[in-house]
Amino acid sequence: MKYKINALIYYDATDGAISLEKESVDTHLSITANALLFYFIQHPGVVNRDEVLKRVWDDNGLVSSNSNLNQYLSLLRKTFRHYGIENIIVTIAKGRLEFNPDISVELIDDSTLLPSTKTNEEAPILVKDENQIAVDTVTPLSLTQTEIPLESTQAEVSQKTKKPEICWYLASIGFLLGAIFIAVIVFFNQHQSKPISLTPLTHNDCELLSNEAMINSSVSDNYVRNFDAVRKKLNLQCVKGERFVFFYGDKLQTNGLGRVFLAHCAKNEDNPFSYCDNYFYYSWKY
Repeated sequence: MKYKINALIYYDATDGAISLEKESVDTHLSITANALLFYFIQHPGVVNRDEVLKRVWDDNGLVSSNSNLNQYLSLLRKTFRHYGIENIIVTIAKGRLEFNPDISVELIDDSTLLPSTKTNEEAPILVKDENQIAVDTVTPLSLTQTEIPLESTQAEVSQKTKKPEICWYLASIGFLLGAIFIAVIVFFNQHQSKPISLTPLTHNDCELLSNEAMINSSVSDNYVRNFDAVRKKLNLQCVKGERFVFFYGDKLQTNGLGRVFLAHCAKNEDNPFSYCDNYFYYSWKY
């Protein structure tokens, strides 16, 4: 389903795409953030936090918590603040929540990816009719037609029972060979995962973290310039006790259009990444 929010923003609920132009994509929401936004659009009015946790997290096999809910509410608010909308989700008294009633939502395309079930529902009726016709048209066999030699009948039954057994044996052998083939491929393609080493960088009171290749002396100027452009666009300030993790694709530097990832993290006690707001742009243009 596709919506138009505040007569300005195009939102596609099937993949979480958000844009100002109908045929382009500026931002992609994560799966959970997209499910949360879609739930609020489908349920206007005041809703209970427990109901939101059940419908968005528990019913989808995810672990629900108020901390997770608060994190994704903050992510949605910051995402739409980038498009000029403040508080797309409003907190009501006693911790209840509501999709901002001052924001208009227009359904512009109600098509979904779900297949039609009409044919499947009608199929049993067609089969039933065919069986009824078959029963009505069957005529009794004469005594001569039903007289079948006993030996011939036993031989036919024996052949019919052997054929399924042979098929099962062949199928079992095929599955076993397939499993062995997959196991061999997995064994020879295993590679040990290695953690990414993050190198700190201080820039205009901002604590930055990235890999060494992005902030070495030859490209550090481009790195901090791109970081400042993204941070200022998102209205993020450098505050003591908070840090940023910033990456971007090679095409951003060569073509001026590429993928960008920025994490804004807060420190809590001994954990430097206790809480992070993550921003990902598939096609960032500077």
